[in-house]
Amino acid sequence: MSAPQKVYINGRFLCHKTTGVQKYALGLSKALQENQHNIIVITPRGIVDSKDLNIIKTGWGKGFLWEQLWLPIYLWLQSSPLLINLCNTAPLLYRKQIVTIHDLAFLKNKDWFSPSFIKWYKFLLPRLCKKALTIFTVSDFIKKELGKVFSVPSQKIMVVPNGIPEMVFDEQKLNPFPYLLLTGIYNPRKNASFVIDLLPELKKHYFHIVGVGADDDIYGKVILNDDEQLHVLKYVKESHYYTLMKHADALVFPSEYEGFGIPVLEALMLGTPVIVPDLPEYRDSFGELPLYYKAGDKDSFLNVLKKIKNYSPSSKELNFLKNKYNFTLSAASVSEWIKHYFTGL
Repeated sequence: MSAPQKVYINGRFLCHKTTGVQKYALGLSKALQENQHNIIVITPRGIVDSKDLNIIKTGWGKGFLWEQLWLPIYLWLQSSPLLINLCNTAPLLYRKQIVTIHDLAFLKNKDWFSPSFIKWYKFLLPRLCKKALTIFTVSDFIKKELGKVFSVPSQKIMVVPNGIPEMVFDEQKLNPFPYLLLTGIYNPRKNASFVIDLLPELKKHYFHIVGVGADDDIYGKVILNDDEQLHVLKYVKESHYYTLMKHADALVFPSEYEGFGIPVLEALMLGTPVIVPDLPEYRDSFGELPLYYKAGDKDSFLNVLKKIKNYSPSSKELNFLKNKYNFTLSAASVSEWIKHYFTGL
């Protein structure tokens, strides 16, 4: 019996700070490598932390040019193996690949991202959808959007769900005051301003706001006014992030457009109350576990905020989420696709 053919994962995600998309790529890559020994993550030479993945380093640079030039050249020299891309982008010149698209946020609001970012994605993604062997995405909601916006046949799109990342936190609370946690505070798509504008009302209930998130050039501009009860930490290491999440009085995730919403899943699994706008994508993904307010309605939000003290999800509900969002199961689905692909050649 011949040895299984090598499959490569685009490891550009290891060059970036860890956000939801990178957590997805890391979790699925680890699970795939545990499932199949022929899967290798290919990264730029500058990578320092391999995150315990089996990697090969090649080429120079770590961004656009590496992905669009060095990566396909290396693969062509390896007789064009199958490439899996897990973070929205992929080399446009390469054909034998899977592309993962997490959402279509760049089409929703021109103020969410820089003009150059929007222009690049508008050029790149429709072409990748057309050329890719198949497309992975994280939810049925985005699968339907991809079919509608880019005219992708349903059978070409495979839902590969998120999984629960490894979460390490400190049992001791970092802050002496009650607080609501906001993630992605510099990303205008996350709609943090909805909650920050309510700070005068939140103060009446003695709440502070703690906001985390990287300030990236791809985002539209977010201006935050100084306030003694608004604590902006920018990007923090993962253990700090999960400690803040574990001990928050609630995670507030006011984004009104998401492919999934990994912070919601993380907070729920940590037992932290989660408040989100009442939208179908959240109900489809998380059922009745979050607390829902009417999107854009400040009075509705403040009324829901009163419920966090009585928040107590059942172990049955949490176990359902653990079973639904599992990187091992997602990797098994991907491995099955790979198996059918090679046996069909």
